[in-house]
Amino acid sequence: MPLLSGKPIRLMVFLAAASGLGILARPQPRQTALTMWVCADTNARTYRDPQPGGGPSLMDQFEARTGNSVVVDLIAFRGLDARLTSLFMSQSDAAVPDVVEIEIGSVGKYFRAPIDEVGFLPLNNFLFRSGMLDRIVASRLAPWSKRGVIFGVPSDLHPVTLTYRKDLFDQAGVDLEAPRTWPEFQDACLKYQQYWADHGVPGRRAMELYTATPDLLITMLLQRHVNLVDGNDRLHLSDARVAETLAIYAQMIAGPKCIGIDTGPGAGLPFRDMVDGRIACLLTPDWRVGYLKQYAPELAGKVRMRALPIFIPGDSTTSTWGGTMMGIPRRAKNPEVSWQLIQFVSMSKEGLIARYNHSMILSPVKDSWKDPIYQQPDAFFGGQKVEELFISLGPDVPVRFMTPNSVTAQTALALVLNKAFEYVKAHNGPDGLDDACAVWLDEATAEVHQWIEHGSFGQ
Repeated sequence: MPLLSGKPIRLMVFLAAASGLGILARPQPRQTALTMWVCADTNARTYRDPQPGGGPSLMDQFEARTGNSVVVDLIAFRGLDARLTSLFMSQSDAAVPDVVEIEIGSVGKYFRAPIDEVGFLPLNNFLFRSGMLDRIVASRLAPWSKRGVIFGVPSDLHPVTLTYRKDLFDQAGVDLEAPRTWPEFQDACLKYQQYWADHGVPGRRAMELYTATPDLLITMLLQRHVNLVDGNDRLHLSDARVAETLAIYAQMIAGPKCIGIDTGPGAGLPFRDMVDGRIACLLTPDWRVGYLKQYAPELAGKVRMRALPIFIPGDSTTSTWGGTMMGIPRRAKNPEVSWQLIQFVSMSKEGLIARYNHSMILSPVKDSWKDPIYQQPDAFFGGQKVEELFISLGPDVPVRFMTPNSVTAQTALALVLNKAFEYVKAHNGPDGLDDACAVWLDEATAEVHQWIEHGSFGQ
């Protein structure tokens, strides 16, 4: 069962909504020029660039509607974190941005402080009185919240699918739509690889899978509703599902049943590997589809998309990978105007169209999914309506929590993944792997507990 459903999230929101009332009661000066910090080039272009066909940019549309201009500053992830953390810790009068985007891998550090000292403004009341609370997919509020207090509005949902080279699998006589479970999928991929080995391409692997970083393993764990650290900072590295999933994943990247291989580190290299046939399928959150089209136009008509296989009944046929929130610093000059900007960018019809046109990212606002922009066949995928597939998976996107200790737990999992990878290589198979994984994860749990206790504020 999911760790947190929509109803408990809404209950916590109602309980926490009063926390923002005192802040909202202070006088609000008029502001005519706003500053928004963003951490991704795609997002900066979404806000700054003219619309296809020469229409006004999203920020020009906002200024025309409200009279408030916006300066969009693109700042690299680490630089943005360093500058923002410095501003939050400083008591100086240095100007803070009016709206800030934070990437999901960075947000946990901002939640280390007690709730009333977190540098972002609580948004529960904004969401409630605007009617947006029930319009956003509830699970997507969890990464940006601490104990029911919401500090960021999601810009995305990022359901995950699997995109594959239908032409290559068809040549091998393998129907990749048929497998329902990951073990069945692995067997189908082994059949694919054997075909190509018999036809003079022995190095061809079926899938992109990382051997040194746990990103894709975490994506699979989320399918099973497992967060390494939950919203109450409870650690789940020792969960039996983690050991089981790790053992299955290790056999997909090493040993006689290996179907996966690392792709190149550059932004476009995974997609070029797919063009070359070095791999034939990869996991595709919605944001990755835009990159696929950008870096691999030769694949037009050759690829198809499907839902993810599962491990056991009850798992989700999708997951989530990546994400960005929009937040308001507590010391922002005019939170009401900052909120207007967030609403326009994340929740308006204009924002929906701009984000889709620049990145194909699915909105987390459920009622927007009825828009015709999401109903069109996609020639790149052979006429398949891939946005409809993303929408069908949207309600099942699992909850993902991000806490100050999430990155620590992910680092521990990466070390255990490396041990499992080397074990399968050394033993040329999985004999004894399940027990070994359980031991390694118990050891990792004890170590991470020490870090959690050391860094706790007692909140």
